[in-house]
Amino acid sequence: MRQSMSILALLLLVVGDAAAEGGDLLPRASLQVLQSAALQEAPQDYQLQSVQKPKSMRKAVLLSALLPGLGEAYSGHNARALVFFTLEGGIWISYATFKTQESLRRDRAIAFAAATAGALPNGDDAYYSAMAQFLRSDGPGQWNEFVRRRERDLGEVVGVEYHGEAGWAWPSKDHFFDFRDLRRRQLEASDNATNMLAVLIVNRIASMLDVVQAMRSDAKKREKGESFGLKLQLGRTPGEPLARLMLQNRF
Repeated sequence: MRQSMSILALLLLVVGDAAAEGGDLLPRASLQVLQSAALQEAPQDYQLQSVQKPKSMRKAVLLSALLPGLGEAYSGHNARALVFFTLEGGIWISYATFKTQESLRRDRAIAFAAATAGALPNGDDAYYSAMAQFLRSDGPGQWNEFVRRRERDLGEVVGVEYHGEAGWAWPSKDHFFDFRDLRRRQLEASDNATNMLAVLIVNRIASMLDVVQAMRSDAKKREKGESFGLKLQLGRTPGEPLARLMLQNRF
């Protein structure tokens, strides 16, 4: 049925143009009846609209805030959308990579401290931070004495004292510096992962600004009539052709 209506509409287009130019292919009264019936019974698939409803800028901005590039895709700027989708994927991959590095480097530093300085294998970050600052937990000028003096002289609590199994002693300065290097690399990976979270926020802000700029540019073009392309115009009365396909360019 759809194919029959499509063929009928095409025939009426040709016939209507011929009749408008004075041809005698069909009597005008018969042509009006046929065109009226075709317009009433034609499926919605063939009733094309030449003007589309403008997209909502607010919705586009919210989509870009949710996922950079989504607002661009919604507003029809697919090339821009692809750029932001690619950036977003790259940032998340970088974040996951840095978090993996942080975990591996932390495990390596802890294993080194436990095997070399007798440290606890399940201490918290403050514990291993203290190990990276002092050669031993006990002794003159070492960690525990440092904690006591700061609290006594300045009333400042800088940490807790570590005794017994929690104590440590680096066998040499070389081992101590090796551990500090492992800790430094671990913290660098942690900082890089945090920076990627900041970049994710920046990417969203950039996408929101970009989609606003792109949609404003589209709106200006529509206002100025700077458009070029094909336009399908449907006949409004049975006496007109069923449809006309025109090439338009406004200045």
